[in-house]
Amino acid sequence: MAKGLTTRTIMEPAQEIKVFTEADVVVVGGGPGGHAAAVAAARNGAKTVLVERYGVLGGMASGGVVTIIPNLSDMYGKQQIAGQTQEWISRMDKREATDYPPRELWGSKDKAKVSEWFRRSFFYTRLDMLIYSVLFDAEILKCVLNDMAEEAGVKTLLHSWGTKAIVDKNEVQGIIFESKAGRQAILAKVIIDGTGDGDLLPSAGATFDTDMDPTLRIAHLSLCYWMGGVDLKKALDFRYNQAPKYKEMMQDLAKKGGHPNFMPSCLKNQDSVVWSHPRYPALDQCDPEALTRVEFEGRKKMLITYDFFKKNLPGFEKAFIALTSPQLGTRSARRIHADYTLTEKDLAADKVFKDTIAIFPDLDRGEESIKHPNVHVPYRSLIPRGVENLLVSCRAFGSDQLVQNFFNLIPHCIAFGDAAGIAAALAVKNRCKIRSINIEELQDKLGKANVPLPDFSKKKPTA
Repeated sequence: MAKGLTTRTIMEPAQEIKVFTEADVVVVGGGPGGHAAAVAAARNGAKTVLVERYGVLGGMASGGVVTIIPNLSDMYGKQQIAGQTQEWISRMDKREATDYPPRELWGSKDKAKVSEWFRRSFFYTRLDMLIYSVLFDAEILKCVLNDMAEEAGVKTLLHSWGTKAIVDKNEVQGIIFESKAGRQAILAKVIIDGTGDGDLLPSAGATFDTDMDPTLRIAHLSLCYWMGGVDLKKALDFRYNQAPKYKEMMQDLAKKGGHPNFMPSCLKNQDSVVWSHPRYPALDQCDPEALTRVEFEGRKKMLITYDFFKKNLPGFEKAFIALTSPQLGTRSARRIHADYTLTEKDLAADKVFKDTIAIFPDLDRGEESIKHPNVHVPYRSLIPRGVENLLVSCRAFGSDQLVQNFFNLIPHCIAFGDAAGIAAALAVKNRCKIRSINIEELQDKLGKANVPLPDFSKKKPTA
């Protein structure tokens, strides 16, 4: 047995790590929150580096093929999530790469309109009304995100996996990343974890929760896929005009191990494309064995579904598998113990925090959503307790399981990125710690970046 080798561990030899570069801000993870944080930091004057392990920016929104930006308006039809989220949409609009209900219908309870748009996509309706949710083209989004990063002056490193925080005592001073060029370091004044799963947290010394109720949405992985060549009119006519037969067929497919139902693309010139976003239980979404299981199982079930649809479902006679997501769909892993952790109690308390950095429409909790239509998010929920120079801009924000379940989607993460990036730039500019930035200055800059916030002149903070 080699020296230092045991049955369970090895001693990794010490080595010198080349410093690739130094920056004001380094962001690890180029998904919705990480990309938004990097762009916001750079736009506010910080020398910014963005490190992303895949070959595209966008994370779940692009590589994960989760091509939905949901729940942007509240039950009154008012848009509450904008900022870079709206910028994504507006840029994709120019290439006709989006689909969503027109503004005049947001908040409408007109039964005919609700039914019409529900048939188009159930993401367009909540609480028996129409809301602002967007379906989009992932391939166009990839180009949009590249443009935004380049225009802002972000130094982007793709195919580079940020693996470890560099820490002195409790202060994070940079990161280690791995690539084809080997193991290198980036030093920075502020580090932002935009990995989604909080990959930097263990090495940074941050504490966190990982518990998940197996019945929640977040306790599942996804391997999304598309089918092309579908006669969508024929397929939808069958689904709605022969609903009992369709339901019976889908029940049969489920028994065979397939994925019942399908979602139309809804995008212009994609009327032959349908999506499937299945779920697979996984309580540890950082476990490589669990990730591998879903990659294998997902493709087996995809083929069962494909074969069944082609043989039995009208409209799928000439269908083919167009795409499986190159990035596995993950929903939750680590959640920081933050300076303020949002909990289920906060959802019913209607708190308006003095350091609010985002307002999220609450649309998925039935009667509770009607009673409490919006949730305010404090800046403190992005700061890991007991750690300096580190922010999160992803679903690893401070939350309990229930808050995480409803408010960790693509637009929520972009909103975290808007706030974390500006906060990081302010800390660098004013030579202060991230906890010491001027909150009013942060909120002012968020407002100028088209982020809706409370009008504190009319509604005083309650927390």
